[in-house]
Amino acid sequence: MIAGGARRTLLPLVVAVLVLLLGAAGWAPAARAAPDQGPDPSSGPVALALDLTPRVVGPGTTALTVTGRLTNRGPVPVRDLGVRLQRGAPVVADREADRALAGGISPDPTAVAPPLTPVAAQLDPGDSVPLTLPVPLAALALPGPGVYPVVVEVNGTPGTGAPERVAAERFLLPVAGLPGRPAAAPAPTTVSLLYPLTDRPRRLAVPPGAPTLLADDSLAASFAPGGRLSGLVDALPRAAPLGSPAAAATCLAVDADLLETARDMSAGYQVASPTGPRPGVGAAVAGRWLDAVRAAAVGRCVVALPYADADLLATSRGNMSDLTTAARTLGAQRTAALLGVTPVPDTTVPAGGLLDERSLADLAVGGARALVVDGATLTDGVPPGGVGRFAGGAGGSSPLAVATDPLAARALAQSPADPNGTAGGSTVADGALATQDALAVVALRALEPLAVPAPVVLAPPAEWAVDGAAASALLAGVDDLARQNLVVPADLGTLVARAAVNPATPAVALGPGDRAAVSDQSPAVLDEIRAVRDDQRDLLAASRQDRAGAPTPTDYLEPLTGALLRSLSAAGRGDPALQRAAADDVAAQMRTLRGMVRVIQPAGTYSLGSSDAPLLLTVENQLPVAVDVTVALEPTPGVRASPVTVRQVPAFGSYQFQVALDVERAGQFTIDATARTPGGESLGPTARLLLRSTAYGTITVWLTASAAVVLVILASLRVALRVRAARRDRRSRRRRRPGTTPDGRDSRTTDDDRTLQAR
Repeated sequence: MIAGGARRTLLPLVVAVLVLLLGAAGWAPAARAAPDQGPDPSSGPVALALDLTPRVVGPGTTALTVTGRLTNRGPVPVRDLGVRLQRGAPVVADREADRALAGGISPDPTAVAPPLTPVAAQLDPGDSVPLTLPVPLAALALPGPGVYPVVVEVNGTPGTGAPERVAAERFLLPVAGLPGRPAAAPAPTTVSLLYPLTDRPRRLAVPPGAPTLLADDSLAASFAPGGRLSGLVDALPRAAPLGSPAAAATCLAVDADLLETARDMSAGYQVASPTGPRPGVGAAVAGRWLDAVRAAAVGRCVVALPYADADLLATSRGNMSDLTTAARTLGAQRTAALLGVTPVPDTTVPAGGLLDERSLADLAVGGARALVVDGATLTDGVPPGGVGRFAGGAGGSSPLAVATDPLAARALAQSPADPNGTAGGSTVADGALATQDALAVVALRALEPLAVPAPVVLAPPAEWAVDGAAASALLAGVDDLARQNLVVPADLGTLVARAAVNPATPAVALGPGDRAAVSDQSPAVLDEIRAVRDDQRDLLAASRQDRAGAPTPTDYLEPLTGALLRSLSAAGRGDPALQRAAADDVAAQMRTLRGMVRVIQPAGTYSLGSSDAPLLLTVENQLPVAVDVTVALEPTPGVRASPVTVRQVPAFGSYQFQVALDVERAGQFTIDATARTPGGESLGPTARLLLRSTAYGTITVWLTASAAVVLVILASLRVALRVRAARRDRRSRRRRRPGTTPDGRDSRTTDDDRTLQAR
């Protein structure tokens, strides 16, 4: 029989053992039941948003602190909420890390599942409660430096049901060193971060001089304090001040279309709606955001994205290499003008880091000297040093390939979106842990048993769905990795400059995969855009600056190039309706521009008094640039028009053309006249002219002249015959003798003769 004191001593030990056993039993089935599926925070009735301090475990770390908030989004109360943190076996290779990112966590036999820490007795629907979970580092039983998958699990009892897991969140934890043990001495890896300040295009094509028109007003919320874009910019001076390792590793990846949109919004704008345009509400916040970007860009690396993040696969596939070049050059020029900084020269970031052979060739011919590409698309993956050179160019003329880390890209792109976020630029990741996995991938590269650790170029997606807290956490984590001697920062400009002068930069090549299939741009849409581009080039070639200080053709027509690129934005991939609507808007805008140069429709009927009287036509130009114009008349039976010389019609002016006509008959004619460029493309609408001619035509005049000649000949012949007859008569009179008849007989005749003559 056990004594009472011994019973009281053993009872807590038994309870503790039972808790550990139950905890281990709870961990193992959860991990083994679906090893390739991670905990889905959106599947349970409770939403869990987390933060972690510190992000990187080092020799000075004694405990982790998990903070966050639980929100009951289900229809029934949840009772007896408790939370605990568990870890799995360390990942040591890309395949294991990729599996862990997908939620496939392998249990570690050396790990011990801790008991649940109570959070709340009851959480009613719609209510929230904060949580704080301190975790002593010793409780994790970490065997050494490495990258460990960790799960934060929340258990509770929904309604009248049984206890179950109601929420979970997993992340990767980098461990650079442990207290009381020698610090790891890895070879530091190079880390570079592309920090995207982008959004999907919102501006719609409008006639020249019309107010800025946006498809929706979501940017107003994104630019405002607490919005996605506002948070990204605010995080820079706070978490990556100049002089810090994070600042040295970061290059702002900026879309000039977004900068221009913010500038135009600040001057007042309108938003499209089913009932017509309405005033936008984000003018003030747009101006403040653009000022903050200008301030943050000073002293930092900046790279210009293709204008409107245009899909360069689509421009090449549509045989629009000039638009490929325009996307790159417009992005760089306008970014420099709006921010007052010089972007990394001749460097661009294709959407998603995707290229094919055609787009690569177009970029190389267009002057690109460095391209940021997805390392998974290269034949041999990320090259040593992270930067290679595409083969095929002579004398180092082929572009450099800065390869992004594929595993890190998956970690950055998997951030869950807040279901309550606002669509279109304001949706952000639920929780500051959204970027934790990317930091773990960087640490994994540094801790890999390689002689030269692979560099890591972090490239978040263009529409990076994180808030300011998550962005700050990533930047602060880069600082932590640098302090732990795991990384050496180097921004994109530094990587490009080093590789450009390095004769040992390895050759790389695109893999056999069909990246063109990623581009979902409709062939019909591409054909339409190509036709509009051809029209634009034709009008640009015909336009001239009217006078010094006046707009140039490029100034006036380049906005249409921007509209074309917005219609080809990679944000429209997989949305044919959006692509078609954007292309139709640009085509309509081009028709509007061309329609501003036209033959003025006359009010009445033209009357011609002679067959060669000129036809006077007035061409009006409502564009702010002079345009070289000719006039073409449609073929009309009975009327022939001589070719019209090309004339320059001044800006906001007119010119009267004299068209030489050859009218073949009298009567009334209907003639269609159109203003055209020297290239033969129609400008404004066709003018229908009514022409009345009272003059003889050419054929009538010819017939009349011929008849007159015949009459003259006949009259002359008759006169000649009469003259000849008169001459014969005179000669005959001179030969007659006296007493003879005109026929030469004797006038004295006998009666018999007369009688005979009478008979």
